[in-house]
Amino acid sequence: MTGDFARILTDDLKLPAGQLTDDASLDHAGFDSLAVVELSVLLADRYGIDITDSDIKDTATLGQLDLLIIAKRNGRQTAP
Repeated sequence: MTGDFARILTDDLKLPAGQLTDDASLDHAGFDSLAVVELSVLLADRYGIDITDSDIKDTATLGQLDLLIIAKRNGRQTAP
């Protein structure tokens, strides 16, 4: 996981750092429905990217979620 994503999970969402690994499922990491909504809002506010609640829920692991966020950020940054 990238440092930015790990900080969001621990600092903003208050998820337990010991459970945050690339291969951890969202459930194992401590995500609940509120955390999913909060993450979606944080990403929109902080990075200007639109990742829906269902996009987040559809990822199998934190590593995949991190890659999705990176892809969305890169796509936004290269857009005219």
